Amino acid sequence: MWLAIALLMISVLAIFVVNNANAQVGSTGIIATTNKPVYQLGDKVIISGSVAKVVNNNPATIMVINPIGNVYEVGQVSLSNNQFTHDFVLGEGATSGTYDVKIKYNDQSGNTSFVVQVSQAQLIPVGDYTIKVRSNNTSLIKYSDVSISTIDHSLTVTVNASAISSGSVLQEFQIPKKIIDAPGSLLIVKIDGFISQCVQIETPSDRILDCMIPVDATQLQIFGTIVIPEFGPIAMLILTIGILGAIFLSNKVKIN
Repeated sequence: MWLAIALLMISVLAIFVVNNANAQVGSTGIIATTNKPVYQLGDKVIISGSVAKVVNNNPATIMVINPIGNVYEVGQVSLSNNQFTHDFVLGEGATSGTYDVKIKYNDQSGNTSFVVQVSQAQLIPVGDYTIKVRSNNTSLIKYSDVSISTIDHSLTVTVNASAISSGSVLQEFQIPKKIIDAPGSLLIVKIDGFISQCVQIETPSDRILDCMIPVDATQLQIFGTIVIPEFGPIAMLILTIGILGAIFLSNKVKIN
């Protein structure tokens, strides 16, 4: 009987010690995570988590360190109860590798990490600007014959996806707003005349679309409310000089 009582007391004591240890860790640490483990350029990184103890209305500081040890992103975020969220878009300066995330809130701290994979971009020239296309299988799809319509504010690109064996391939399109935009709204994307539900992210200078391109795709259309003129500034300058030159020569011939 005494042995059973002793074992029971030891079990209760063990449970108390474990629970107390967990409470102590939770009371001094920060739990943090990202919305996914691996990103590409143009992706939005969302860092969220919670603090164990809220102190006044102090903000939490989040610092992101790139693979070579430099600060890539830093920000201060307010807490909602004990929760925090911070997001940013991976720009052209991001490099491949593991990024460390350090969170500090008063005497509490925490960390997490994520990986960036920078794939080679395929370039689609549009006037004086360029659309960048990225994916792990970018070379499987070729883009050509770009045309602009100022009537329906659209951009049309010929697609050759014949190298895809089956199914579809995810493609990320980084489109400068100077080419096409829809302020306050989303761009409309059609593949072979059918609307495609692409994930869209907006930065101050670009529209980033993540679209699935099927094996038999032949045409990509993007509709906005603002579109670049068919002739860009440089092309317009050359065209103007050409027209003025032709007029000058014509007048010179008439005088002679």
